[in-house]
Amino acid sequence: MSRDPSIPAAIAQLQAALADVANGDTRAIKALYEHSAEATSFYGWGGYEVGWPQVDQRWDWAGQQFKGGTVAWQPLTLIDSGDLFYTTDIETFSCRMDGKADVVTWSNRVTHIFRRTDAEWRLIHRHANRLERQFQPAER
Repeated sequence: MSRDPSIPAAIAQLQAALADVANGDTRAIKALYEHSAEATSFYGWGGYEVGWPQVDQRWDWAGQQFKGGTVAWQPLTLIDSGDLFYTTDIETFSCRMDGKADVVTWSNRVTHIFRRTDAEWRLIHRHANRLERQFQPAER
């Protein structure tokens, strides 16, 4: 656990922003991101982005998929190294999705990396992929 009192506030800001994403609003998550060439994202729906312009566009696309719902978190780790910290969590969305009649629920394994920029925590990387049962490589 971190001793930096600003880190829990940054995590709360991230969680609130992702709750907005579940309802199609990406403004808060995009404001939390560092708008730099080093910004990256690996989304649960495949692909990857490098640099703020690409990350920005991908958030716009992702927000269009969500038609209302909630997000819950199971925190796993928080590692703080001064001007950089990261979290790992299990993140569970329960949402109405574009093209789906019923609410869809799924969990992701997620890592969020933050960097202190101009005395504020900024999200620099998000990696999310579907939580699956552990399997033997030969099973796939």
